[in-house]
Formats: sequence, structure tokens, C-alpha cells
Amino acid sequence: MVLALVSVINAQHYRPLLANNRPESTTVAQDSDPISGEWNVSFFVHDTTTPATFDLKLAGTKVTGMVYSEHTGPGTVREGKWTDGKLTLIFDFKNHESIAVDGAIKDGKLAGEFHTEGFTAKWEGKRK
Repeated sequence: MVLALVSVINAQHYRPLLANNRPESTTVAQDSDPISGEWNVSFFVHDTTTPATFDLKLAGTKVTGMVYSEHTGPGTVREGKWTDGKLTLIFDFKNHESIAVDGAIKDGKLAGEFHTEGFTAKWEGKRK
């Protein structure tokens, strides 16, 4: 009984000290690297929305990663850059024409245009 009381007193005494040793919040990490991670993406093609997933990794200004959609199958980033708040990617696929993607972060979303198969359309993504 005395041991339990000492544990409660110690926990109450050290709680403020432990609270200050928390790891950095994910908001800080996302501000310094707003691109890395998984994204739920929508490609808006004519009157259809095609869902996809981006899994991106930022190292300096270079972006690498993968993409997947039911329409394209799996793909990889051949060229990827994040400079001055702008994203440029070229995705290559085994069974689909390459897709060039341009975008920026606005209102917590990645959004922009993509170019493939002779047309240009809009896309947007939200972090998973």
C-alpha cells in the first residue's frame, strides 16, 4: 500500500518533466518535409475520378517513390523534384504511358496537373 502511494506521488511529481521530453510533433516534421509519406490521390479524367496512391520520399530536392492505381498498375518515380514549393514527377509504368505530374501544396493538399496520353487534367492528393 505504501509502495503504491509512493508511485502515485512520484508520477505526479515527474509528469511535468516527462511531458517536456516528448518527440517533435508530426506538424514540425511535415513542415520540414511536406512530401514524404503516403498520399491518397485522385486523378480527374473527363467526368471520372481515378483513385491512386503515391508513396514518396524526399531527400534534399530529389523525390523518389512509387505510385499505384487500378488503371495504371504499379509505377516508379523516374524523375522527381521538390523545389521552391513545387513538385514535379515523372512516373513510369510497365503497361501504361508515363505520367508527368506537377503540383504544389495548397490548403493541406497536394494538387496540380498531370500530362499523359496526349491530354492534361487535374489531380489532388491528401496525406494518409
